[in-house]
Amino acid sequence: MDRSRHRLVRVAALASAIAIAIAIAPSAYAAARRSLVLEVTVAGRPADWRAEALARTLTADLADDQLGPRAAPACRGPCGDDALRAAGVALIVRATLAEAQPALGYELRALWPGAPPPVRGAIALGGFDRTMLAGVLRDRLHRLARATSDDTAAPEDRGAGDTGLPSPGDIARVLGLALAVLAAPIGLGSLRARRLVARAAALRTLIGTAGIAALATGLSLLAPANGHGVLLAAGGLAWAALAAVTLPVVFPPLPGLGRADYRDLLRLLAGWVGLVVRRAVAVAVIYAPAALGLVLAGDAILAAGDAVQLALVLPLGLLVVRQAVRLAIAVAAERLDARLADPEVDAATAAAWQAAVRGYLAGYLRRNGLPIDDERLDRLIIVPAAGDAVRIYGGGATHTRLAISRRMLELGLAPYGRPHDYAAPRVSTLHWTQWNAGLVMATEPGAVIATREQRQPRETTTEGDPSETAREHLGEPPTLIGIIEPQALDPRRSYRPHDDPAWLDWESGEEYDGTDASDRDFLFGILAHAIAAIERHADRFATVGLALQHAGRVARVAAPLGRLLERAGDAIADDHTAVSGARHHLVQYLGWEAWQREDLLTKRAYAPELEAMSRRLIALTEPARPGRDAARARKRLADLADLAGLVQGARAPRAPWRRLALAAAVAAGLGAVLLAVVDAVRYHAIYTQRQTTQETTEKPAHGKDQ
Repeated sequence: MDRSRHRLVRVAALASAIAIAIAIAPSAYAAARRSLVLEVTVAGRPADWRAEALARTLTADLADDQLGPRAAPACRGPCGDDALRAAGVALIVRATLAEAQPALGYELRALWPGAPPPVRGAIALGGFDRTMLAGVLRDRLHRLARATSDDTAAPEDRGAGDTGLPSPGDIARVLGLALAVLAAPIGLGSLRARRLVARAAALRTLIGTAGIAALATGLSLLAPANGHGVLLAAGGLAWAALAAVTLPVVFPPLPGLGRADYRDLLRLLAGWVGLVVRRAVAVAVIYAPAALGLVLAGDAILAAGDAVQLALVLPLGLLVVRQAVRLAIAVAAERLDARLADPEVDAATAAAWQAAVRGYLAGYLRRNGLPIDDERLDRLIIVPAAGDAVRIYGGGATHTRLAISRRMLELGLAPYGRPHDYAAPRVSTLHWTQWNAGLVMATEPGAVIATREQRQPRETTTEGDPSETAREHLGEPPTLIGIIEPQALDPRRSYRPHDDPAWLDWESGEEYDGTDASDRDFLFGILAHAIAAIERHADRFATVGLALQHAGRVARVAAPLGRLLERAGDAIADDHTAVSGARHHLVQYLGWEAWQREDLLTKRAYAPELEAMSRRLIALTEPARPGRDAARARKRLADLADLAGLVQGARAPRAPWRRLALAAAVAAGLGAVLLAVVDAVRYHAIYTQRQTTQETTEKPAHGKDQ
C-alpha cells in the first residue's frame, strides 16, 4: 500500500511539472531577447543631425532584458526587410520626425517567420519628455516581441522556421537513433549469451522511450503557437531530470551518520569527499565524450537552433547514454549470475534461500532498532555462490545481487526451517519427554552391566515389545535394555539432531522476529555492508569491476584493473557500515575472512557480548590464513579498529592528523624562536649604532668646554 501510494505521488508530481512547464512556456519564451534596429528620418531626410541624435537616444533608452538594440547592417541606402532578416534582426523601428508639427510617426515591424503584422502610429511630442517617449515605444515593442506568430493568419501562411516544433519525421529519426544506442548493450549481450538478456530492463526502457516519443509527436501535431517555448520548457525538464539522477550518484548519501562518534566525523567526511571526487571523475569519463559527440553532431541529430541544441538535445542525449550504461550493467549482472552462482542450487532452493535471508535480515534490523525498507529488500537478490568470496553487483535498471557462498549461508543461518535443514533417521522412536528413562549405569561393585547385544535397538512394533525383556512400569529398575517404544507413542520416523522445535519455537520475554537462537551475527555484517553499498549506489561501480575480472579472453589484462576499481571505488564502505548499526557484526565477518574460526563468531548475542568479541578480534595478533582475501580482511579490520566509537574499552585511536598537528605546532614554535633570535641580533646592531650616534652628538664641538 505504501509503495503504491509513493508511486502515485511521483507520477502526479511528474504530470504536474509537465503541465506547469507547458503552461509557463509562453512566459519562458518571452524572456528571450529580441534584436532591434532603429531607422529615424526627418521629413524623409535620413542624414539630418536630428535624426542621428534621436536614433542614438532611443537606442540607449530602449535597451532592456527583452530588447537588444544594435547597429543596422551595411546596406546601400535604407535596408529592406529581407536584408535585415538575413542579418539576424528581429525587430525594426522606422520612425519619421515631422517638421511642420512636433510629432513622431513610427512603424514597428517583426521580421521572424509567422510574425504578427506591423504596428503603425504617431506620438504627439508636445508635453513628452525623453523618458515618456521611450516608455511608450518600449511597451508597444514588448507586446510585439512577446508574440510568436500571427494568430489571424491562415495555418498554411505561418512560418516553420527555427522557432517551430520538429516534425514527426524528425522525431522518428531521433527516436531511431536513441533506440539504436539503447539496443547496443542488449544486442551484444544477447549475441554472447545466445538468448535475449535483461528482458525486464529492456521492456521498461522501451515503454518509457515510446511514451516520450508519443508525447513529442502529439505536441508536434498540435502545433501550439509557442513551439519554441515548449522546446525550452522541455529542455528545462530534461536538465532537471539529468541533475536528479546524476547528483545522488556523484554525492552519495550516508545514512547513519547521526550515529557516528563526534571524533570520527572528520574521518567520515574526508572519506566522503574522496568518494565524491572519484565519482565525479567517473561520471565525467562517461558524460564528456557523449556531450562532445552531441555538440559536434549538431543539426545532424535535430535541425534546431543553438539554444534548442543546448537546452534540449544535449540533456536528452546524456540521459540516453546514462540509460545505455544502466542496461549494460543489467546485461553484465546476468552474465555474472551464470559465473558466480552455485550450479547445484536450483530455482526452488534459491527462492528458499532468498526467503530465509530476508527473514534473517528483517529480524536483525528489528532487533537493532533500525528502519526496514521493504522496497529495498525486495530489490536485493541473494545468490548462493560456489566460491568463498562475497560479491555485490547489479543495480540501476536491474535488481542488486549479493553473491554469498552456500557454505557461509549454512554457517550463518540455523538449520531449522532453512534450506539446509535436514532430518536424520531416528535410532529410537522414544519421545524426548521420555529421555529421563535412560540406561542406568551400575552403582555397586559387581552389578550386572548391559552387554553390547542388549544395547542394540529393536524394531518398533505397533503393540510394543512382546519379548520377555519387555519393560514393566512397576517393580522393575528403570532401564532401556531391550525396550522398544510402541509406535503409537511417537509416530515420527526422523528428527533434527541437537535441537528440538518445541523448545526453540518460543522464547520467554521476546517477540518472534524471524531469527533463530542459533543464527550467527557475522551474516548481518555482510548484509548491512550490502545495504550500505546500495544506498551509496556503489553496486553499479562494483559490477564494472567484477565484469572486468570475468572478461573472458581479456581477463588477464582487465582483471587487475577490475580489482583496482573494486578496491578504490568505495573506500568508505566499512566506515559507513559501522555507523549504520552493524559495526560489531562487520568485525566478526572480517575476522571470519581472516581466520575462519567458529569460536570467533557469536550467536544472536546481545551488545555486551558483541563488544567483548570485537575487543577480542581487534586485539588478536594471530597471523591471517594464506590468501589475498584474508590479508585484505586483516587490513580492513585494522583500519576499522581506529574508529573511536567502535567498542567501549578498546584502545584509543591513533589518528595520523594528531601527529601532524603536533609536528606543525612544534615547527611553528621553533620558527617563532628563530625569528625572535634573528630579530634580536638585528636590533642589537641598530641599538649599537644609535648609542654611537648619541655619544658623538653629546661631545662638545672643537674641544671647547661648555
